[in-house]
Amino acid sequence: MKISKNALLPQFERQTDYFDYFSGSEVPDVQQLQDKRLKAGLQKTYLLETVDGGNAGGGPSLAEIFQRSEIRIDELSGDDGVHALYAPSGERVAVLEEVDSRYLALYTLLPSVESDKLVKDAVAANPFLDHLWLSSQSFLTLWTQVLRDNNNKRYGKITFEHESIYETHEGDEEYFQDERRTSRFTMVDKLEVISQKMDPLSQEYAPLASITQLRIPAQGRGGHDLYYDGKLTNRSSSFLDHRATVRGVVDLYRALTKRVEEQLWVSASGPHGIADGNFGSIAEIVFSKTLPEDLFKRWVISLFNNRRNRFRVTGYPTWLSDRKVHANAIDQHLWQPLVLEMTPERVIAVLPHGTCGNSINRLVSNIQRFVDPKVTAYIGDQEYGALIQGVAV
Repeated sequence: MKISKNALLPQFERQTDYFDYFSGSEVPDVQQLQDKRLKAGLQKTYLLETVDGGNAGGGPSLAEIFQRSEIRIDELSGDDGVHALYAPSGERVAVLEEVDSRYLALYTLLPSVESDKLVKDAVAANPFLDHLWLSSQSFLTLWTQVLRDNNNKRYGKITFEHESIYETHEGDEEYFQDERRTSRFTMVDKLEVISQKMDPLSQEYAPLASITQLRIPAQGRGGHDLYYDGKLTNRSSSFLDHRATVRGVVDLYRALTKRVEEQLWVSASGPHGIADGNFGSIAEIVFSKTLPEDLFKRWVISLFNNRRNRFRVTGYPTWLSDRKVHANAIDQHLWQPLVLEMTPERVIAVLPHGTCGNSINRLVSNIQRFVDPKVTAYIGDQEYGALIQGVAV
C-alpha cells in the first residue's frame, strides 16, 4: 500500500504532543483545503470495536490483536491507552486511543483512499476487530441529539444512500450488467428545514430511509461527518471538539450495543412465536416487501461464496427450495457460530448466549444499505428501533 509521505506523523513520544499537533496549525482545516494550502489530509478518526485484552481476561493484548493485521503499535508516554500505530510498510501513520476496554479510536491524517484501505484491510484480516456499524435507527437517535443541542438555524448535513448491488434486470442481463439503482441524496440546509423534510421524503421514496452519513455540528464553525461504518472526518477547527464528539458517539453506541446484548441474552422467542429452544436467542430481520427471487438468490450466493463479503459472515448454505435457505454460519468477528434461515420475506438468526451485539448492528445497517432500506428488525420480542429509542442521549 502506498503511503503519502506528507501525511506521516512526527516521531513524538508523548500522547499530549500528538493531540497538540492535531490541534495545531500543521493540520489543515477546511478553509486551508479550499485555499489549496494542503500539507496533509483532513484529520480522520476510525472507531473500532475489539475485545477486552490483557492477561487478566485471558484474551490477547492490544498489541497481539493488531499484530494479526500486520500492524505494530507502541504505547506512548503519558496517559495509559494511547499508542503510535505503524502501517504494514513500517511508517508511523496514526495514533490509536483506547476509549475504553472495548472501543478504539484511530486518528490519522492519511488521505481517505489510503486510510480507508488501511482500516478495511486490518478489520477484514482480524476476528478481534470490527467497525462500529450505525443503522438508520442509530443515526435518528443522534439526529435527535443534534436538534436538542444546537440552534435550529444552524446548517446541518445528512446523507441517505441505498445501492441495489444484488438486483438484476429481466431479459438481456449482459446488456444491463453495468446498470443498477444507486440512490444517494444529501441534504444541506438549516436544521429546522431538514427536520421538516426528512420524514415526508423517506415515506415518498424508500431509499431515503437508509441514512449513511450525518454531520454533527461543532461548538464553533463546521462539524464532524459521521459515516455508517464508524468513520468521522473532522471538518471543524478544533481537535478537542472532535475528540469530545468521538466520545459522545462511542457512549451512545456502547449503550445501544449493551441493550441489544441484554435483550439477546434474555429473549426466549421471536415476535412470530418462533421458540429458540436450547439453541440460543432469536434475531429476526423482516423485509418491508418480499424480495424478488433473483435478488434473493444473488444475495445468498454472494454472502456465502465471498469470504470478504460486507456482512462478515461465512458458512455452508443448504437450499431447501428456491425460496428458502438454511445455513450453519460463522460470524467472522470473534468467530461466533449462528444458524440462519433465509427467505425472501425474512432472515431468522439463532444466536448463542453471549453473542456480540455488534453483529446485529452490522447485519441491520448493511441490509438497509444494500438490500432493503425499510427493513424491520426484532431481538426476541423487542423491535430493534425501540431498543435504540430507549437509549439516553
